[in-house]
Amino acid sequence: MRRGRVLVALLGLVALPAHAEERPDADLRRLFPEQAAVFVAPPAGLARLKVPAEVLAACRPDLSDLRLFDRRGREVPYVIDTGPEARTRVEVKETAEAAILDVQREEIRREQGPPRQRESYTLAAPATAPQAGAWELVFRTDRPRFVRRVDITAEAPDGGTRRIVENGSLFHLPNIAKEKTRVTLLPLAGARLTVTLEGEDGFYLEPRLVFESARFLDPREEASVPLQELARRRGEGRTILELARPRGLVPDVLRLETATPAFDRTVEVWDVRPGGNDVLLGRASLFRLEAIAAVGESEMTLGPARGERLRVDIVDGDSAPLDGLAFAAVVRQPSLVFSLATGGDEEPAAMLYFGGGRAYAPRYDLAGLLPASGQALAGERASAAARLRDPSAAVAARLGSVEANPLFDGAPALGFAMRPGAEVDTRLYTERRALGVRPSSEGLSLLRLRAEDVAHARPDLADVRVVDAAARQWPYLLEPDAAREWQPLEIASPLRRERASRYRLGLPVALVRLDTDTPFFDRVFRLTATMEDKRQSTLAEGRLVQRIGKPRPVSVDFPPARVVALELVVQDGDDAPLEFRGARARLVLPELFLAAPAGDYFLLVGDPKASAPSYELSRVRDVVLAVSSAPVEAKASGPNPDYSRARLAIERRGDLVPQVLLWSVLVAAVVVLTALTLRLARSGGDAPPPPA
Repeated sequence: MRRGRVLVALLGLVALPAHAEERPDADLRRLFPEQAAVFVAPPAGLARLKVPAEVLAACRPDLSDLRLFDRRGREVPYVIDTGPEARTRVEVKETAEAAILDVQREEIRREQGPPRQRESYTLAAPATAPQAGAWELVFRTDRPRFVRRVDITAEAPDGGTRRIVENGSLFHLPNIAKEKTRVTLLPLAGARLTVTLEGEDGFYLEPRLVFESARFLDPREEASVPLQELARRRGEGRTILELARPRGLVPDVLRLETATPAFDRTVEVWDVRPGGNDVLLGRASLFRLEAIAAVGESEMTLGPARGERLRVDIVDGDSAPLDGLAFAAVVRQPSLVFSLATGGDEEPAAMLYFGGGRAYAPRYDLAGLLPASGQALAGERASAAARLRDPSAAVAARLGSVEANPLFDGAPALGFAMRPGAEVDTRLYTERRALGVRPSSEGLSLLRLRAEDVAHARPDLADVRVVDAAARQWPYLLEPDAAREWQPLEIASPLRRERASRYRLGLPVALVRLDTDTPFFDRVFRLTATMEDKRQSTLAEGRLVQRIGKPRPVSVDFPPARVVALELVVQDGDDAPLEFRGARARLVLPELFLAAPAGDYFLLVGDPKASAPSYELSRVRDVVLAVSSAPVEAKASGPNPDYSRARLAIERRGDLVPQVLLWSVLVAAVVVLTALTLRLARSGGDAPPPPA
């Protein structure tokens, strides 16, 4: 009896979380910081709402943090119609399989000429007319070459007969890349068609018959959004700009605006992504010539962007930079297509909640009505998909003013992860940096590690820890190669030896840029590195070249490497050593996303035996990278006062104990075996000789 009561109690405990997951819609609305009323003209029904740029900028790119609720507070399913690609028209096809009622085939023998194959098909026309245009009868076959005469007659439901096609032709001729495999039909809903084909190819065509209707949708409306310029620099005949990209805006087109009246420049646009793996989104030649009428091209299409910044590289050459540069993102306005029972001109028919990046994309069954890329639909499904795509098939909805959502729960989105982890022994880490975490609306902070942090850490950064005053570690996500940063390098006077100059450089870098006033040189160079294990490695070799003309910085590029020191060896021959005014290095630095409340913390590095941490935060990586973060105030780095060499020696001695025991056992075994061998040898010498 007691065992039964225990089982019931356990089942009750298991059921509680299940009920907790059935959260009311009000809880869902608490995830979105902004709202706007939706107005739909009566009597409602299928409606289409264009999503304005203001809403797009506040949402995630996939619009997953957007929901629609009706007057009664019930969630309204919707379909997102993103429209066609930039500056393209989209063809919508309706397809219906032909229902074949009868088939007849015969071969007609002739005295003059080869026999003729005749085949006749009786089929029912579609019961409904297409959304626009007329039905076409399409003949599909695997035959690589054919020529056919076609006759089509239609028998109306009242018994009347009408000739639709007489002595028409169908053909596929691969040698001239021409074909005609479809016939346009007159309106004939519900009619019975008789299709007769005749040919002299020696085979029956046996086509698959399909009814199709195609039309083009009007291009979607576009929105132009100015992009904020974050940084600008000029070097090596280029103007390089960094632009902020609001996370919900995925530009189809980048528009360049300038006051320069005449130019012709190559422009590249790069997606600056976490990890330093920038992706080329587009390259184009933009130009302008102002004559009697201005002509030019100031827009370029882009691939989908994912990072928070865009880098624009403009190749100026020896021309002056463009004046009054400004950029705008041209985005398609996606539409929400939904169905409401009632509408009203004065009263909102629904409420749109959006923003925050805290919600996952909904899984509405309506999404199945839109075909995936390359998928063909037939019958009523094709008709439904066409209505969802067609702006004229739905009532236009409008959006009211954007307001703060009074139901929004402003607690940090990562509050679930802001918990301390296991304690660490701070005495094992050689370096420490004090950190100041500021209050963050989402509970996420961003720390960019510095060169000295990376220099003292393990190559795989497995010994990076963030701890509080109680030595408890706090979870983080690490982007190893997230940032690229320029820093000046000290470059000493060269050491001259064997007709070569040797320049000593420092810091772990991925690119070295040398500034010089020497007007011309062309010399062989080799860049060598001293690695952490003291071995020497060649990172790059080739020629340092400065063409005749205005001196420019000379760059030496090579794969990122963790090095202790760099040495540049330049073969001078009988020329004087090159004089460099200065040098700069592009560092590749990691970034750390920290989930912790405001307060004081420490960054620890420098434990060569540490293993990489494992935090649950990594399992919700998409959520972490979707929310906004606040910068961490990092103070000066220095030796860790808690570091204990004695403690480290003890740890290392602990690892030596098994080895000492192993060697002791081996030595003892050797001693025992030696003693046994000597004893056997002595006993063998005293034994009597064997009998003859």
